[in-house]
Amino acid sequence: MPNTLAHIAVQTLATRGFLRDADFKWILAGCVLPDIPWIVQRAATVLVPEIPAIPLRLYVAVQSSLLVTLILGAALALLSRRPGRTFVILAVGVVMHLLLDATQTKWANGALFFAPFSWDLVNFGLYWPESPISLGLSVAGVAVALHAFWAVQPVRGRPVLRPTTRPVLAGALMLVWLSLPVVLMPGAKRADLHFAATLDVGTQRLGKAIEFDRTPMLIGPDGVARLRAWTGETFVLQGAVPADAEVVSVRGQFVAADTVKIDAIFVHRPAWRAILSQLGLLFVAGWWLRCLRRRK
Repeated sequence: MPNTLAHIAVQTLATRGFLRDADFKWILAGCVLPDIPWIVQRAATVLVPEIPAIPLRLYVAVQSSLLVTLILGAALALLSRRPGRTFVILAVGVVMHLLLDATQTKWANGALFFAPFSWDLVNFGLYWPESPISLGLSVAGVAVALHAFWAVQPVRGRPVLRPTTRPVLAGALMLVWLSLPVVLMPGAKRADLHFAATLDVGTQRLGKAIEFDRTPMLIGPDGVARLRAWTGETFVLQGAVPADAEVVSVRGQFVAADTVKIDAIFVHRPAWRAILSQLGLLFVAGWWLRCLRRRK
């Protein structure tokens, strides 16, 4: 998916296009809400390496869907001074975030707009993460951030806790946001979301289609290319693979339980995407910190 700076550029300009006085901090929140589950997943896999990969992936994928993310947005909006307007800003931001995600080519991945009614991933596949389009959007994000730093006045952002029904209802919605994915996970697995069912241990894989997104790969001393999937399992790749490839996206089919015949492969090279996302997240966190520290 596009990095955080790209989201800041597109979503700020689009939101301000029809809500000219939209609070910048809430625009920024809309830029990151769908990514929060994925950020937590990365931290969880580092802190608790033994956590089961497939249930975690299903939980996170469901939690980042449009419906579930809007529940989080509603909870946060209740703690703002103008809940209705804030929710509109967040809802628009979440929809635009997922739409922008869907423009980028991501095999075995995409945006969940209609879950739990449909588990089909939306992906328009217009450009790869390394394309000039991605870089251009990132540069635009830097420009927006610099402009905001110099020209936009932070608006006080401390939570509104009166009447007490607001934080109570916000807390209830947060519990729904945390628990609803657990209820919906079985349906997501039955739909083979992210090929989770196909990759589960004991599944009959022979002849089944499979896709991997930005996955580490290594060619061993024996000349065999092996791919380490997000489940932790290693698969042999059968087909032509560039000798210097380290991270790849693959489409293929299983010719054995641990062997994938390549139908298509894309080699990912630049490493700047993760850096730009981290810079974008730091900017969002820094802006919110400025808002929270303001007294009026």
